[in-house]
Amino acid sequence: MRNSVLGPVALIVGLCALPVAASAESYICAVSEVYECVAVEGCKRVSTDAINLAELIVLDTDKKTLTGASLNETPQSEDIEGLEMTEKNIFLHGHQGDDTWNATISLANGAMTGGIASGPSSFALFGNCTKK
Repeated sequence: MRNSVLGPVALIVGLCALPVAASAESYICAVSEVYECVAVEGCKRVSTDAINLAELIVLDTDKKTLTGASLNETPQSEDIEGLEMTEKNIFLHGHQGDDTWNATISLANGAMTGGIASGPSSFALFGNCTKK
């Protein structure tokens, strides 16, 4: 899983924990924690750099895209294949190559959780989002 994994989330985010409202807008998401999990071995905390994931990600609900927004990095975008907004959450999912990803963003407090399935391992992502 050394390819650029932008999706999670999306998913997904730890700098701003402000509530967000459901509408076609942009959100900035900060990934605060990432855990790599392998069967039998369990999970260990890893850096976003270790899995080529941007620490800051812009979610555009209208264009259905995720774009890396970390400093000193060339922005890369990823299309969101599925996006659903309810009164309480934004649900996202997609794939990149052989990897699949999903994320949920709470509109009540901005909390983001997400996951990436990649070959023999998976990644759990945690963070926060706020309106851009």
